[in-house]
Amino acid sequence: MLRNGIAQFVGSWVSESGYHLRIKKVDKDRALVDFLDPRGAPVQRPYMRGAPSVKMIARYDDYNGSFEVDLWEDGNGFILDLTHEYDYELDLQRREALVPALTRHERDRFLDDYYSLFGPLDHFVRRKASNKTLWETAAAPDT
Repeated sequence: MLRNGIAQFVGSWVSESGYHLRIKKVDKDRALVDFLDPRGAPVQRPYMRGAPSVKMIARYDDYNGSFEVDLWEDGNGFILDLTHEYDYELDLQRREALVPALTRHERDRFLDDYYSLFGPLDHFVRRKASNKTLWETAAAPDT
């Protein structure tokens, strides 16, 4: 199923290393994101007095197709930048994926010690048994 806009990002996702993303749409350009460790527990963020990584604000920019999750607060700290791919070439099964990048504001150098909180930055695939490749979706008969 081809999606567009923020709908490309909404849903449950898992990485090869076991980290999970849950993304819920709020409106056409905002979402709430939960980032969970391989046990399914929220990551505790020491740079935010131990706040759990749930209900984090994300912004979707339709013009640029960017989806950015504030891992602290707007204008401070880390940003999880997710790129959507329907047929991700680096996934052995070429599944739909979210490709992550972790950035931070230059002035927040003290955060260098916290990059490891968010695990290895593997791509995330939809948590769905029927996560098919773009080719399989196009070839499937309409129901």
